[in-house]
Amino acid sequence: MNNPEVVPDKSTDPTALKAQATRLLSSYCVSCHGPNQPEGGVQLSSLETMRATDRQKLFQQIRDVLHLSQMPPAEAKQPTDAERNILIKWSTTQIVGNAEVTGNAKALAEKLQRFEYGNVVDHEALFSGENAELPGYTTDRRWLISEYIFNEKINHLLDYKSNRTIHGMPQQVRGDSGVHWSPKTERGNKFRRTIANPYLLPATVGVRYIAHKRLNTGHLLTMVGNAKRVAGHMSAEQTMKENYPAMYQLMKPELETREKFRSRKTFLQTFAYMQHLLKQIYGPDNETLLPTLNPKDIPYPGPPQHTTNGIQARHKNLEFLDRFDKEDIQAILQGIATYKRTAYAVEEIKTKSRSDRKGNAVWSPYSKANLAEFDNILLQCERDWTREGVTDYRIQNRIVTMKLFYDTWDMSQLYNHIQKLGYSKPKYVPLSDKEMELITKSIKQHRRAGDTHQQIIDKCFTEWDTSFKTARISKPAADKDLIKQVVIELYQKIYQRQPTELEVIENSKHFNLHAAKLDLQKALGKLIESLLLSTEFAYRTEFGVGKPDEHGRRMMPSRAASYALAYALTDSSPDEQLINAASLDQLRSRQDYEREVRRMLARRDQWYIIDENVQATNLNASTTNLPIRKLRFVREFFGYPKAQEVFKDDSRFGAGRHEQAVSRLIDEADLLVEHILENDQHVFEELLTTDKFFIYHSGDNKAMAEAARQLKLVFKYFSKLDWENWTPDHIEPHREFLMTVWEFQKTRGGDNKALLTTLKRLMPALNLHFSDGQTNGMPYMKMAMGFWHGGNVLGRTGQQMRGEQVSSYWNLNWKTWDYPVHQPAPIANRKGLLTHPAWLIAHSQNLETDPIHRGKWIREKLLAGTIPDVPITVDAVIPPDQHKTLRQRMEHRTADAYCWRCHQSMDPLGFPFESYDDFGRFRTEENLEHPENLLTEARRDVTNESGASLPIYKTRPVDPSGVLRGTGDAALDGNVENAFDLIDRLSASDKVRQSIIRHAFRFFLGRNERISDSRTLMDAEKAYVDSNGSYDELIVSLLTSDSFIYRKSNSKE
Repeated sequence: MNNPEVVPDKSTDPTALKAQATRLLSSYCVSCHGPNQPEGGVQLSSLETMRATDRQKLFQQIRDVLHLSQMPPAEAKQPTDAERNILIKWSTTQIVGNAEVTGNAKALAEKLQRFEYGNVVDHEALFSGENAELPGYTTDRRWLISEYIFNEKINHLLDYKSNRTIHGMPQQVRGDSGVHWSPKTERGNKFRRTIANPYLLPATVGVRYIAHKRLNTGHLLTMVGNAKRVAGHMSAEQTMKENYPAMYQLMKPELETREKFRSRKTFLQTFAYMQHLLKQIYGPDNETLLPTLNPKDIPYPGPPQHTTNGIQARHKNLEFLDRFDKEDIQAILQGIATYKRTAYAVEEIKTKSRSDRKGNAVWSPYSKANLAEFDNILLQCERDWTREGVTDYRIQNRIVTMKLFYDTWDMSQLYNHIQKLGYSKPKYVPLSDKEMELITKSIKQHRRAGDTHQQIIDKCFTEWDTSFKTARISKPAADKDLIKQVVIELYQKIYQRQPTELEVIENSKHFNLHAAKLDLQKALGKLIESLLLSTEFAYRTEFGVGKPDEHGRRMMPSRAASYALAYALTDSSPDEQLINAASLDQLRSRQDYEREVRRMLARRDQWYIIDENVQATNLNASTTNLPIRKLRFVREFFGYPKAQEVFKDDSRFGAGRHEQAVSRLIDEADLLVEHILENDQHVFEELLTTDKFFIYHSGDNKAMAEAARQLKLVFKYFSKLDWENWTPDHIEPHREFLMTVWEFQKTRGGDNKALLTTLKRLMPALNLHFSDGQTNGMPYMKMAMGFWHGGNVLGRTGQQMRGEQVSSYWNLNWKTWDYPVHQPAPIANRKGLLTHPAWLIAHSQNLETDPIHRGKWIREKLLAGTIPDVPITVDAVIPPDQHKTLRQRMEHRTADAYCWRCHQSMDPLGFPFESYDDFGRFRTEENLEHPENLLTEARRDVTNESGASLPIYKTRPVDPSGVLRGTGDAALDGNVENAFDLIDRLSASDKVRQSIIRHAFRFFLGRNERISDSRTLMDAEKAYVDSNGSYDELIVSLLTSDSFIYRKSNSKE
């Protein structure tokens, strides 16, 4: 509606309200929705005779379209704000049932809070100045954290500090959640990846992080598991020792006791030690107390068998031992070493050899003496394992394994392996006298006839554990002050603030309750979990305090303001300067806010990961030192990162792996945006109209120029020589020169033969680069090498630059393109981000372009327009026709008046971009991709001007004409020739600039604009225009506006 905040001053009498509403329906609606052929099948002239349930549904529909200003249609006569509100109020009263009215009203209110419905607020009312005197504010709110804030919070709690090498220097980066960012290596963090992110934002194009979202069961269920993992880390002994002195001090007695227990367990579980100790304690009587051995009757398996060849030779691959359980293998090898009395050798009985199915003698049994000794080893091992307390099942598995070794493996190799490892019976080393006295006393107290070693150990430890817990629980008061310090320590780490006295008391009680039932470490873990599962961890709080002004507005306290500012520009909690300003209560004025905003905007000493998916796909850098949310607004507004989510068949790309190439495309779109934001002049206009782009570039012009120069030197050096007919001997006179070039430095072996092979593989590529008089060739790697070798050029993070096929999206062949080393550089047939292949792919279908959604994006994002939701009864499918272009098929499908009512606002804005296919490649002819239209199949050895191997189809000319309506400027509205014409007009439009500012408002304030935000938006536009299009000045204006600074209590809550 035009002005959702206007409330009509009308009578609430039902009869009067009905009379007014009926008159308005007759004036504005019945002409189209009367008894004769009603539009959309909706008839309003017979409300009294409709069934009650149908009438109720109809009134709900009426109320929703009135709220969203979707009716009457734009070209029809419009009711005033007061009249529209009368209709809304009456339709609401007609929805029967209080609960249902409340539920439906709440659902509509929720819908209107979504960013996609922000344009419902009348644009003219926001920027005309008629509402500039209304006081701006934001209601008090609790704001659910975003996925990015969650990542930073978790990294802080896990002490996870990620680093990258950027421009050759190690830099700590923010935004890393442990994802692999290099192939085949652990460049991420396995434990960090176990933390699932429950606060994922919707995968939509446009501003995504909104303040009205609330916690739900999904968040809670995910956080329960996360809390356990984080608490486990924070309460780990080493973590406490390094980071939490109070926790460590509280745990110290228990940790010291555990260390004693660990020492005792290690001693007692060493079989030889326990055996020695029991003999020492019991002497000759020890044998009578040992458990009885019942030897297991397990046969030898016989020679190894192969399904095809039958009997085969003994195995020799000792590496296979690593596949067995380590503890079992250790026990087996130790047992053999302990009881082997003869030389480490075996004797085969060749006269009893066995043959495979081809008649070859391949296996012979070992001598009887060898077998007898091995049987004795088996018996001794089984006896020891039984006494030790190994389970019957495990003993059986070990015996089976040993007999398998004996019959199927080369025992001479296994014996040699055991001998080399140096297994021997461990030398008895007792613990301290005090410890040995305590252990001896416990064993004497608990041992019974037939007990295994493990049973004795378990009984002793049960006594020791019970004794320790009893002693700890009996003295809780002694730790009262320490527990208080622990609570303070945790609040400082998790909430980054001091707890109140009440919070200290409550959490101390909570801890003591757990400590009475669990050990201290688990009790600490439970306390940490409870803090992580609180709403304070999940929400940002922004409430005004103090005395309200004449408009009922209050400023946030300095601490809350510091977080609001920090989260406006970054995903991290306040930096040191903001913390200091908050502690000194120096965030109490507009000037205070401006000081901190300008400081943060100027920071370049903190690096951020832009997009982990882009980074991980193809060794892309995807990093920036701009304040991350400054860049993220542009990414989300244009939506070009979504290109990675649109599936495309590699065969239709024709230039290699689309998935890898498109990730570089997105990375370089980010690089372009960063470049424009860094220049900070006419930013919106540059984003829409720049003709300069990055293509296969690191952003370092000097490095790219040097790499291209080296390639040209090699070409000039060898192009006049007969290198094609050389032998390795011809290389020697040129070795010194070759070793100055990266490709030859990395040649494996480095001998003349290898260098000649590299030269003969490199020169054909260089001929393509320079044979047509090109100045430079693209310095991609001509010799495929592992990522660990680096490259002749490196990305911003020091890794190989891959994805040279990215040039194909731009209609450029990476093999022959005269590469501009200084970028961004002018590229033909491109103007601004709307012609960037990343944007075009993001706004395409899997197999074809998408003029509807491209046009919808322009209408909603640049022209502040609204498009109604697609009715559920509409079959929104374009019928196939292999003889027509997509535009022709669309025009036939949407020409119907019912469809055209909405499509006229989208399609004419999307059609100019039909000059680009669904991969973003410029075209003047559209391929009619259908088997009947195939002229020539794709061949790998035949490529087009873009370097792609593609089939050739029949084509039809592209019609890129369109229509621009809605700028509010008669000089700009009208027919457009093509995408360039449309973009030029859009960039010159005040409404486009204002629309972008509206979206920036939503991004930085986390909510939709209201009429009372008119002054804020007008001031932001003035700041932008007066500063020659400075995005920084726009941000400063928004973050120092009344809408950002002031809070007002929400009476509904």
